[in-house]
Amino acid sequence: MRARAAVLSLSYGFLLGSLWSAQTLQKASAVCTCKNLTICEQFCNATEEIHDFICFGWRIQQDMVDYKCVWNLKPYRTYNLYTKQRLCKQRELENQSLISKSFTLLKINMTAYAIAASEDQKRCTIAKFTGIPLQMIHCDPPNENNVRFKRRQGYLSVTAEWRDKSVKQYYVKYREQNSTLWKEVQCNNSKDCIVGNLTSYMSYEMHIQCVVTTECPQCPLSEVIHIPQEFVDAPTIKEINETPFNPGQRIVIVKWQYKHSEAVENYNVTIWKASGELAEVSSYILKTQTMSLILCYSAYMISINAFNRAGSSPPAYEVIKAKMNQSALDETFNVSVKSNSNFRLSWNKMLSQEYACYSVEWWRSGEKISYESFFVKKAYHDVRTKNVTFQPYKRYHFFLHARPDKDTCNLKNINDSEKTYGTASVYLLEGTPLTAPGNVSVSNVTQSSFVLNWSPVAEEDLRGFPQGYIIYYGDALGNIKNITVGPHTNSYKLINLRSRNEHHVQLSAFTAAGEGKRSALTYVKTNPDAVAIGGMLAGVVVGIIALLLSVHFCCRLLHRSKNLLWPSIPNPCNSNAVQKIEGGPELELFEPLYRQNLEETEEHDCTKANLTPGTVAEDTRTQQSPKLLTTTNSVSAEAILTDSNKNDSAPVPPIDTSDSSEDSTVNTTVDASNTRAVDCVSTTVAKPAVVFVSDYTTMELFQQISKAGVQDPSSQIGDSDTAPSNSGQDYIRQALSFEENL
Repeated sequence: MRARAAVLSLSYGFLLGSLWSAQTLQKASAVCTCKNLTICEQFCNATEEIHDFICFGWRIQQDMVDYKCVWNLKPYRTYNLYTKQRLCKQRELENQSLISKSFTLLKINMTAYAIAASEDQKRCTIAKFTGIPLQMIHCDPPNENNVRFKRRQGYLSVTAEWRDKSVKQYYVKYREQNSTLWKEVQCNNSKDCIVGNLTSYMSYEMHIQCVVTTECPQCPLSEVIHIPQEFVDAPTIKEINETPFNPGQRIVIVKWQYKHSEAVENYNVTIWKASGELAEVSSYILKTQTMSLILCYSAYMISINAFNRAGSSPPAYEVIKAKMNQSALDETFNVSVKSNSNFRLSWNKMLSQEYACYSVEWWRSGEKISYESFFVKKAYHDVRTKNVTFQPYKRYHFFLHARPDKDTCNLKNINDSEKTYGTASVYLLEGTPLTAPGNVSVSNVTQSSFVLNWSPVAEEDLRGFPQGYIIYYGDALGNIKNITVGPHTNSYKLINLRSRNEHHVQLSAFTAAGEGKRSALTYVKTNPDAVAIGGMLAGVVVGIIALLLSVHFCCRLLHRSKNLLWPSIPNPCNSNAVQKIEGGPELELFEPLYRQNLEETEEHDCTKANLTPGTVAEDTRTQQSPKLLTTTNSVSAEAILTDSNKNDSAPVPPIDTSDSSEDSTVNTTVDASNTRAVDCVSTTVAKPAVVFVSDYTTMELFQQISKAGVQDPSSQIGDSDTAPSNSGQDYIRQALSFEENL
């Protein structure tokens, strides 16, 4: 009984201790140790964040692995980490966070416990991780600084530096920026990888991940690496401006632009001397698109390219030309060529007191610039060339630059490190010019002068320093003169020449060695005098006036000759043959022969006759045509013919014709607008049977009158008061008068 009671009391005491321990753990999680991890695991809350608790290892050496545990948990007051293999051990943490310091493990299974307690020690949470140490090894990807890449012609070259040497291969996963489709390329080694078929102007995103092996069982992805677009175009150098600075120096401002400037990180500007002399500082990294430099008078080369992490653009090149202006330089600088490989420089002694380091450059047109830097305290220096020999008849140019640095005479910085002291040009041996001045032309020709223009001889054909030009000019009479002008003259006015005379001109250049080749003959004719031109104009005016007068007199002479040689056309009204027909039948002759102008009223010089009333048919209008007209009325045509001239009697005054209605039986109505006063003859027409409409003749009229009289003799009405005919009127005037009446 006593034994049973003892067992019961112990069990009860253990239970009370456990309850007390649990309550204590709930109140204070800090008491969790390796001994009560099982109880802590039961009573601490397990949140969703336990999945962020991970332990892994990495190789320090080939056979040495360090491990670490990391828990991405919201901030708690205290953290504890325990690992349990054969033994349970508490691990140290870094800065009171749930990131442990490195530790070692055995190759057997491992269990890790992470416990976090609140600030009031009343809440706790626990996370658990179990794994095999050899399978927990991570082959971490290199960070972004250890990944280099370059883009060129649609290809991406990637170079990765892995910390774990157990990595044999890796993947490159990439996609276009703002795209969701990832592509993958497996690299054949652990360092270099090539990705192709990329679009040059597109930006990309990239991940790196090792290939899983037994040595690398865990291969996490790297962070996203941004790959900017590829530059395929070179920048454009817009302008290079120069402004004077100090004597022997100039400020050069270079401006450029790039169409993909938003993707540019920096611009690389490199400047070097055209002679090839290198400077310790010659490249400059800029973010702007302009640059200012202080340079001497030498020729320079400049290159500009844009770059980013993906690579650089093709460079843009430009030449900064040498400045040959000597106006601001010391004229005491002199060069004398001693031989084809030796020359001497000399300058002002005052310069040697300020400078001791110099550089000389020399070149011939079309050749590379040579240079030599030297240290000297004298006012002269001899230079022996190495790879360049001086040739006769060739001009060589020299620059002498002074440098302020005295420790070494090498070029320290391309910007503001030297100035040009003097320039010079020399010949080893001078000769005569090989060619004549070109583009010879003449302008501004007057009566006694003209201007001669030309272009200078090219430097390679001069073979010496030009001393001037000789102008030869002459006329057709063989008078030849010459004039010498200076070497900088390209035009000259020749004066005091004879007017209206042809002149010829030749031109040649000369050097210290003599005169060169003459140009081809150029011919020019001076203008005539103003007096001669005035006389010519006066002669032209007089000739025109004489021509007009002669034309006027000729026209009058032709008019008089016409009146004498060609008589007037006769008037049929004045024909005796017509006037002698007395008592003839009333003719209805002229109405069918009417033409359109018969409707108009005209007055004539002949005697007017009365229109005798009679039977008149309605006025039938027909077209004016030279064809035969016929009528369908069977009534014979009657006409009343009044003789205007009979037996030399005086003409009867004309009788007025007007509209009247005296006889109601008369069907004839005379319209005032169509009534006509006819010279000598006035007829009332009553539809003749046959009428000829054609050019009139006296014979036709006579035949028609006779025919009408035969058809109806009873209708003939004579006029006792007819005027006698005038025999003095000829046949031609009669025909002309009748035509005018029609």
